[in-house]
Amino acid sequence: MLNCRPRCVLVFILSLVIVTMAGCGSGKTIPTDPGAVRNALVGTIWNCESLFRREVRGNVPLTLEFLADGTVRGNGGCNDFSGPYSLNGENLTFGQLTSTKKTCGPAADEQEYTYLSFLPTITKVKVDGDEMELFKDTDPEPMVFGSQKGGGLFW
Repeated sequence: MLNCRPRCVLVFILSLVIVTMAGCGSGKTIPTDPGAVRNALVGTIWNCESLFRREVRGNVPLTLEFLADGTVRGNGGCNDFSGPYSLNGENLTFGQLTSTKKTCGPAADEQEYTYLSFLPTITKVKVDGDEMELFKDTDPEPMVFGSQKGGGLFW
């Protein structure tokens, strides 16, 4: 019986470690299939919640909507914008974005400028349920978005 004690303790500790590690997963599935990533993006209006650790402020949400034809459109908090995007798996790039040119005051204009300046620097996208993260190579912190299903107006 005494010979079993060190072995039993070792088996117990290993079992505990395995159970603990199994519980560390988020439980959510993250699409890795290129088609799954595209399907998760298209048909959803994404509201920006943070710009690389900076909270989004203002009354008008910063939005992003990916269309099936390779076009992206959205609002920077003041102006509407659109342009092309390219998606290859989780690799995402934006082409030349064009926007309307109205002004909404210093704070809104600065936030919009930051948002629209960062989009062309994005290199990677991750989608996890109702959350999307956009990454650039030079910053480990992503732009974080929450989803708003639908797209378009409901009258």
